[in-house]
Amino acid sequence: MMKAQHRWRPDLKDIEFTFTDRGSFGKVFWQKRKELLLKAGAKLTPDPQLNQDGSLNFSAKVAKTLRADHADNIVDGATTEDILFPSPNELGLFLRFGGENTWLSLKDKDGKTLHDWSVIE
Repeated sequence: MMKAQHRWRPDLKDIEFTFTDRGSFGKVFWQKRKELLLKAGAKLTPDPQLNQDGSLNFSAKVAKTLRADHADNIVDGATTEDILFPSPNELGLFLRFGGENTWLSLKDKDGKTLHDWSVIE
């Protein structure tokens, strides 16, 4: 099975997508090809899921770095300012430490996913 390919289109910039997963929540706009805007007030999943040996997996390590990079914009597990991300995957890592496909987790008001909006057939 081939990996899905997605393409940004100008009409996507006006669609508000909501992200809700494992205690995290956020409002997102895909503004440009490599620019997703996470609106202030997003709630972050507080703790990563650990490997069986209690260590952090690779995704959680990347997420911790992303959160450290934006530490000035996080108070009590929520963002205080809008934050830009270059990809849905990086956004998902930031919000919930990974574990789910962000293309399928971001949904518009009617439940249509970012994947549905942008996949190339």
